[in-house]
Amino acid sequence: MKRKINPNRMMLLRRRRRLELALRGHKLLKNKQEKLMQNFFALVRETTRLRTSVEKRLVEAGMHYITGRSTTDRQSLEDALELSTKRGELHIETRYEMSIPIPEFSFTVPETGTSYKLSATSAALDQAFELLLACFPDLMNLAGRENALFRMSEELEKTRRRVNALEYVLIPDLEDTIRNIESKLSEAERSTQTRLMKIKDMVQAREEAV
Repeated sequence: MKRKINPNRMMLLRRRRRLELALRGHKLLKNKQEKLMQNFFALVRETTRLRTSVEKRLVEAGMHYITGRSTTDRQSLEDALELSTKRGELHIETRYEMSIPIPEFSFTVPETGTSYKLSATSAALDQAFELLLACFPDLMNLAGRENALFRMSEELEKTRRRVNALEYVLIPDLEDTIRNIESKLSEAERSTQTRLMKIKDMVQAREEAV
């Protein structure tokens, strides 16, 4: 429900200033939305390429693991799995893209040799462990990019709602209010002029009668 306003020149000036601010904000938000969309789709392409690469390497590591498991006895396999664990350090840094906080992950693992007996395991199993370890930094990078995509999509949705609220609600409402105030002021001005003309005619008629 629209609020009743007093149609005077001060109110008209306030509504015009508010409309000017709304139009300026709409333009800025529209530019932000377009830039966000460009960055979002560029990141989608990069993330898709990285995901394809990571999935390919993980599948390759999985195939080597299956081959190595089939040619390694159960006890040697369990020993290799238990002794091949490594500790690393996860680093998280935050960068800002168009005021959006985006975390970036990096994972470092100390370069040490295998802890299990190579003679007791298959070469394919050793290769599977190496591929998996080499793939882990890219896996962390992929997680960071997908997190960035999620945050950018949220910001895009917020920006879209604000643009629509300005474009379809606030700006039309202000324009309609301004037109109504201008119309009522013009009507009041015409009414005042009509009264002044009648008063002028009455004065002239009285002067002629004297």
